[in-house]
Amino acid sequence: MTTSGPIQPEDIQPVEAGDAITAEAAATDPEELLQQFRIAASNPDGNWHMALIETIALWPLASEEIDGRNFVYLLAGEAFDWRTLAERILCAPDLPVSEEEREELLLDSALPAGLKEEEFRRLIGFAKGAGFLNYFYGVTVEQAIQLAVEEQVRKRRYARGFAPDDFAADVSYEVLYGATRDDLITEFTGETGTRVSRQSRGPERAAGNLGNVDQFTYWLFQRRFKNADPARIASDTRKGLELLERMRLAEARKNSDEDDSTPYIDLDTLHTYKAPPRYARRIRRRVVRTRG
Repeated sequence: MTTSGPIQPEDIQPVEAGDAITAEAAATDPEELLQQFRIAASNPDGNWHMALIETIALWPLASEEIDGRNFVYLLAGEAFDWRTLAERILCAPDLPVSEEEREELLLDSALPAGLKEEEFRRLIGFAKGAGFLNYFYGVTVEQAIQLAVEEQVRKRRYARGFAPDDFAADVSYEVLYGATRDDLITEFTGETGTRVSRQSRGPERAAGNLGNVDQFTYWLFQRRFKNADPARIASDTRKGLELLERMRLAEARKNSDEDDSTPYIDLDTLHTYKAPPRYARRIRRRVVRTRG
């Protein structure tokens, strides 16, 4: 594989479901990685969080089906969902990791081993690190934008004397994407073939529908970038980041031992994308075999 000069848009080859995320990783057997992780996690002097990160960095597949469930780690060939991959790895049999430890890692908003974002991205490699940023803007920030707009709509309705209801959530989709949520789900399903529950909000995201909801959210992110003007995109992105920062500070205040003096997001240095952020590698496709 050659990499002479910067990669151009025409060089981008989206990774299809089941293909290797990078050509270098294509020769890696997931079962061998799981066995190495079992050994590392069993070491009383080791750190299973760091062993998990190493396994994530080497994992070769963009998606796979395990026991009837479809795990998608690379949304739209661009956004890397490390938590779904971590969940798949930690659900493997015979791991010396307790259910409590698994849940703590998967539900915690922080990165494993207390790592900062830059260090985590460095450890998982260039391709996945760039995909990590795509996921942050395309899913995490996009959901925050939806919530921020919903909050604005709800406040306006409260001011007019309306009782609390789900109307604000529905209107927020029309404000952001110019269509109702039901119509957007229909469009998304028609384009991708992926089904999303029309009631998949809030707590239902933890009930097995999380992956599809995230795919839907990333699709909405791409759709918004395609149709909105740059000024509106910048304004909405800042709105979402500001909400995330408020949420982080609120969580920090609950933990007296956490230093909340340094903002997680520096809004003054916010980079505004003129197109959806994405990563690409020149990929030489190889057949990846996994053991049944």
